[in-house]
Amino acid sequence: MSDENIHELRDEVERTREELADTVDELAAKFDVKSRVKDSANDFKDSTRESLNDFKDSTRESLTDQDGKPRPEVLALAAGITSLCLAFLVLRSLRRGR
Repeated sequence: MSDENIHELRDEVERTREELADTVDELAAKFDVKSRVKDSANDFKDSTRESLNDFKDSTRESLTDQDGKPRPEVLALAAGITSLCLAFLVLRSLRRGR
């Protein structure tokens, strides 16, 4: 064998070793269930947090005006719901008082 063939063979062996090392690392990562579950849980937590923040922001934008104050129709709705709740409680207490 010539020196050139020996160099080529050594280079090929080195590349094969690197590929095998990468393959072993990938397999080890696949079988590390604890880390995979932890990563998956963290991803879920992050995406849920992001979704909740988006929902909170969109809700805030739809319920308030540009100054951050509640819109008049929101206040009217809140007052109406409060009135209905109070009326229900008063009627219930009157019926129980009989």
